[in-house]
Amino acid sequence: METTDGFRIVRCQQCSLVFVDGWHALGGLDELYGPAYFRTDGASTIGYGDYLAHRSLHLKNSRSLLAILEREAPGAGRRLVDIGCAHGFFLAAARDRGWTGYGVDISADAVRYARDTLGLAVFRGDIDQAGLEPGSFDAVTLIGTIEHMPDPLVTLRAAARLLRPGGQLLITTLNIEGVLRWYEWKPPEHLYYFSFRTLAPLVRAAGLELRWHRWYWAWYSVSDLTARLWRYWRLPGAVRVARALTRPGLERLAVRIPTNEMIVLARKS
Repeated sequence: METTDGFRIVRCQQCSLVFVDGWHALGGLDELYGPAYFRTDGASTIGYGDYLAHRSLHLKNSRSLLAILEREAPGAGRRLVDIGCAHGFFLAAARDRGWTGYGVDISADAVRYARDTLGLAVFRGDIDQAGLEPGSFDAVTLIGTIEHMPDPLVTLRAAARLLRPGGQLLITTLNIEGVLRWYEWKPPEHLYYFSFRTLAPLVRAAGLELRWHRWYWAWYSVSDLTARLWRYWRLPGAVRVARALTRPGLERLAVRIPTNEMIVLARKS
C-alpha cells in the first residue's frame, strides 16, 4: 500500500487487515514508550504533545467510556482491568465512580506515575504476567491500545480469560473505513490499522460476542487538535504552530468532536 519512514504498510489479501510489515525485525519496542513519547515537540507523528498537561481531558473521556460500561452492567463492587493504561487516568476516574481497577502498561515512566502519584494498582509488562485472577472481572478495556499490540488476537484472548461470564470488553481504536477517514500511518507506534470489518473476526475468535460498535466522540484540546490537523495537511510551520499552541492556558480550551475512531463493545457469554 505505502512506505512510511522505512516501514511498509500492507493489506492482507485474505482478510483485508492493514498492518506494518516487518516490524518484528526491530526487536523489543519498550524503548519507544519512554518519557519522550508522552511529551514531543507537537510536530512528531509519534507520541503525544504533552500527555500530562491534558489530564482533565483524559478524565473527561474516561468518564464517558465508564458510563457506557455502567449502563451495560449496573451495580456495585465492579472490577476492571485497563490494558495499556498509560499514566492511569482512566483507572483514577473509575476509582472515583466506585470501581476497583487494575492496570497494565509497558512504559516504566507511566507506570511509576500511576503508582506513585495516583496510588493505583498498575503492573509493568505483559497482561499474562500481571498475576490477575482469570474469570473475575466485570470489564476489560483497551483504550487506544490494540493498534500498538504485537499480536492483537493474543491480547484479546488474554482479555477474554480475565472476564467473568457476562463481563464486557470495551475497545477504542482507529477506524480506517469510518466516516472520517483522515489518519496518519504511525509505524512503529501503530502496528495495525483496523476497520470494524477486520476487528470483528478477531473479537469473535477470542470467544467474545459482539454487542455493538459506534462512532467515538471525544474531548480534544484546541491546541492539540489544531497541531494534528496542521501536521496532517502538511502545512508549513507545523513545529512553530504546535509550540505556539502549547503555551500555558491554551491546553484548557477543549471541544468534544467526532473522531476517526470507533468504540467496540463485546461480551463474554
